[in-house]
Amino acid sequence: MKEQIRKEMLGKLRSLPSQERIRMERELTTAVCSSDEWRASKTIGVTWSNFPEIDTHKIIQKGLEEGKRMVIPYSGKNRVMTFHEYLPDTAMSKSKFGIMEPVDKSNTVPPEAIDLLLVPGLAFSETGYRVGFGGGYYDRYLAAYKGHTLSMLFPFQLFKDPHWEIEAFDVPVQKLLTTAF
Repeated sequence: MKEQIRKEMLGKLRSLPSQERIRMERELTTAVCSSDEWRASKTIGVTWSNFPEIDTHKIIQKGLEEGKRMVIPYSGKNRVMTFHEYLPDTAMSKSKFGIMEPVDKSNTVPPEAIDLLLVPGLAFSETGYRVGFGGGYYDRYLAAYKGHTLSMLFPFQLFKDPHWEIEAFDVPVQKLLTTAF
């Protein structure tokens, strides 16, 4: 069921008209950067987005402009994800999954040092459970993460009655931000 939802959501994300996407991404960026969680956070974990994901580049830029420590994930061996500080001159390379990750992995930031984690996903229940991209990296990370979690989503990614099974290892996102369609 999750694989079917992944395909459906990826199709909808890819077919979203560009002007509509730009408008909603702008609204989401504003909502994230004006949230209480954002304002209270010094260190923020966020993925370096790839199309058709919701764009995170402006959020990363805004965080740096505000003097926040921005950290981005690296997907390591055994499906273990670590976060590393990102600066404008950070060298990045494409992972085997096609995700941009930091080349230098020496500056690992421990989970307890991350105040806010922006969690990606393809589909979300109203209670914060999500269908991710299928690797399980965020599920494993969230199991031990104690800070604030927040996800951005387009309205069609929110399910009142989720069609997928919520599993024992699933950890809900604390706050969901969406836009008007």
